[in-house]
Amino acid sequence: MNKIGLMMNMPDGKQPGFYAQIVKELASKVQLFDRDKELLIVNDEAERDAAQSVLAHYKVEAEQMPLVLLPQNAELYDPFSDYGFESLGEHLYLYEKIVKLFRFDPHFGEDAEPAQALLQFDEHLIARYTDDDGVEYFAVDAQQLDLMEGIAKAYKCSIKPA
Repeated sequence: MNKIGLMMNMPDGKQPGFYAQIVKELASKVQLFDRDKELLIVNDEAERDAAQSVLAHYKVEAEQMPLVLLPQNAELYDPFSDYGFESLGEHLYLYEKIVKLFRFDPHFGEDAEPAQALLQFDEHLIARYTDDDGVEYFAVDAQQLDLMEGIAKAYKCSIKPA
């Protein structure tokens, strides 16, 4: 599930209550999904625009970053912290611009070896999870999607981007 992050660039030299003022006004005008220190996380463009309006009022710049919300049951691999984070609200996120999600294409022949492909995928995974419909998804560095396709093909399977 995609979310929008707004990384606030707090101005130097402000009073300690400045951040609290912003958070209070945001709470009255925006339905924040989550936050993590100076990163605000919203559900959609309308909430992003409302948050940016509040930030503009306080002359706080914010960099937009697309995020992928992972389910709580996601299995995380060692490189996860280079590609995502766990928020203060204990949600798991990946930075959408640097990762790719994919799944097996369920239409492969009898001679396909998805278990063997999965063993090869394992060396490159950032995260994996199963959705509510029982479909398993895998996250890798965006630059490794072609490699994953090659591995799948070598074992007579194929993958589909999520």
